[in-house]
Amino acid sequence: MTKKQILLLLSLNLFILSLISVLPAMAAADNAIEVFFNDPTASQRDRTLQDMILDGISDAQERIYVATYNFTDTKTADALKDAVRDGLEVRLVIHYENADSDVVRSLEKAGVKVVVSDSNGLMHSKFIVIDQDLTISGSANMTPGSFFYDNNYMIRIVSSDVNALFRDEFNEMFLDKKFGSASPRSEPAPILTLDDGTRVLVRFSPEDGIEESLLSLIEASKESIYVLAYSFASDDLGQALIDRYDDGLDVIVVFEDEKAFTDGGGEAINLRQAGVPIFMDGCDDCLMHQKVFIFDKSVVSAGSYNFTRSAEIRNDEQVLIIQNEAIVNAFLEEFDKIYADSK
Repeated sequence: MTKKQILLLLSLNLFILSLISVLPAMAAADNAIEVFFNDPTASQRDRTLQDMILDGISDAQERIYVATYNFTDTKTADALKDAVRDGLEVRLVIHYENADSDVVRSLEKAGVKVVVSDSNGLMHSKFIVIDQDLTISGSANMTPGSFFYDNNYMIRIVSSDVNALFRDEFNEMFLDKKFGSASPRSEPAPILTLDDGTRVLVRFSPEDGIEESLLSLIEASKESIYVLAYSFASDDLGQALIDRYDDGLDVIVVFEDEKAFTDGGGEAINLRQAGVPIFMDGCDDCLMHQKVFIFDKSVVSAGSYNFTRSAEIRNDEQVLIIQNEAIVNAFLEEFDKIYADSK
């Protein structure tokens, strides 16, 4: 076992052991972390995600860094153009296949500095770094589809430590032009404790070995593992869930219906044959675009990372592993809602 693997396992073990601790109740105003979900089935457009991002942009004082797979939302683009006119430093990293859109070209024309990914994988990250303390991370691209028509989430974090980690990741791509498998290896960040008592691990792919973190948490779980999977084709994660189901844990996986049995090497059929309860999301007019593990109703893993080999070894991705009662309960409520409508 390498030094990096030993340090990672020690860090995860400390994190897992901390699950038995009781976190202090905090007033809403003191929350350092919040999660926002949209509702694509709402009778009118649910602007929750878009409004939260627009609020963050409008409050920025110095800089706004955006990493996104795709960018076609004109309202968010207009807010970034306003920020440039106000003298803020606005930068964008985007996947190369989506860099030639009208919106991206208009951002460049307005003075937004744009770097296009150069990689054999996807620049699939979805995060925004604002000033020195605000970070927004989740599953949504900067598109109307992500904001209004598909199930997505974004997590808002006020922490200079978290901000610094995401800023370093952004600069690795924007300044150093290091993407995907060319990302430099470094020691994974330690557990961070936010001002409201939240404990969080920040992990980036491919350099931090996100799958190894998820496998350790699966192995450490004692009662339940719930999964929302847009794309799931990792043999190791699939087998780990089968093993824990055989151990008697409550394991449930809800798949995006359109991808469960069409993804090459998808795990849906293996899980079903092993008896693991799997379900298809019930929204015929939207995509269940979430990528979530909930462990023992105590810890949640959420980010841009689909459960695939490409996400592990080639793509630029980000994940937050969070211990916070309110955040976990919010994800449990979202899971229950999608599970209740599943088929």
